[in-house]
Amino acid sequence: ERFAEHFANAAGEPAPVFAVEGRTYPVEIRYRPVAEDIDQVQAIIDGVEELSRSTDGDILVFLSGEREIHDTADALRDLNLPRTEILPLYARLSAAEQQRVFASHPGRRIVLSTNVAETSITVPGVRAVIDTGTARVSRYSRRLKVQRLPIEDISQASAAQRAGRCGRVAPGICLRLWEEANHESRPEFTEPEILRTNLASVILQMTDLRLGDVSDFPFIEAPESSMVRDGYRLLDELGALTSAYDGTYRLTSIG
Repeated sequence: ERFAEHFANAAGEPAPVFAVEGRTYPVEIRYRPVAEDIDQVQAIIDGVEELSRSTDGDILVFLSGEREIHDTADALRDLNLPRTEILPLYARLSAAEQQRVFASHPGRRIVLSTNVAETSITVPGVRAVIDTGTARVSRYSRRLKVQRLPIEDISQASAAQRAGRCGRVAPGICLRLWEEANHESRPEFTEPEILRTNLASVILQMTDLRLGDVSDFPFIEAPESSMVRDGYRLLDELGALTSAYDGTYRLTSIG
């Protein structure tokens, strides 16, 4: 609806919205908050044992990063689960290692993934999901002047996407390792990246395309003016922009 209103015609009529939905199956949501006396890895092990009694399909576990994936993989392998293969999945893996997730296989497979499996790819054969409820979110720190990747709680929309991963080919089960009340208190949608990133590269591209001042551009969700100023300040320090006589900016040879 926000996009439709933004791209309304001259008469103010919103752009038409078409919904094209793929077939999905019902997913049972179970809340299993992590107890104070156990860590996340043990909570995932308990979840795997619970799901093993409920379904015979593959299990997809969402974790926040590589270190968490490796720690969990080591713990699961130590269990020596029968006819079970443990596979990590994250962006830095080689293409060949990532392709192992899509290959046919006997027995059960437990895939430990970052949010790359949330929307970018669909892992086949998944009948259950264990969601830790966190992810590394790219966020620009104005105070430190660096782009950071802090671990944050995911939004309700991201949680719904993750749960839907096990409802693609058959009914599924999703274990959420947090309380239902906590889920209801989370933001409905993930904050757009343009509101939490360093805008220098955006400004550089917009200047190259002659799109005018970033502050005047009709973004659907405009970034704060302080973030725009930070972007211009960085490009000025780098010598990437020069101001023209009419007040507009032009790229230098460095830019």
